[in-house]
Amino acid sequence: MSKLDAKDFNSQFAFGLARQYQGMWTMLRQGIKKIPNEQWNFGKDKWFYSLRVYHIIETVEFYARDTHMGMEWGKRLGKVNWWEEISHEAAALLITKKDALKYITELEKKTNKLFKAYSDEDLLKQDGFHWFFSIFEKFLYCLRHSVFHIGELAFALHGLECERIEWS
Repeated sequence: MSKLDAKDFNSQFAFGLARQYQGMWTMLRQGIKKIPNEQWNFGKDKWFYSLRVYHIIETVEFYARDTHMGMEWGKRLGKVNWWEEISHEAAALLITKKDALKYITELEKKTNKLFKAYSDEDLLKQDGFHWFFSIFEKFLYCLRHSVFHIGELAFALHGLECERIEWS
């Protein structure tokens, strides 16, 4: 993704969010690239590496909307609801590294476009995610959620004796 420029944003707060999301996307891309292909679907029970990556990206897509209603969970997996219709292991096998990287690029563009359009006043408004006090809080929560799961990926990489995710 290209370098962000503050003059392209209507809000310094939105610019800060965009910069922090950019760092998160960079770390997630590293997590995808540094796991060996043969370990991509590594996991057990309800935790699988590829599925965790997908969960991070899909959750950002969810919160990049203005309402919690109508999200098509699992649409990239053929609208598979992996927690009800198939096993987590089977769902993990549906996700490729290439698809995950493409999904990240799409969401990075979408979130940057949103962030560029927000004013300070917009970020203080509440949208359809009524349990958050503001759009700003919603995006902070989403970032915190993503980084928590990237930490899980980093721990898995460590356990597999892979190259570590570098801070970004």
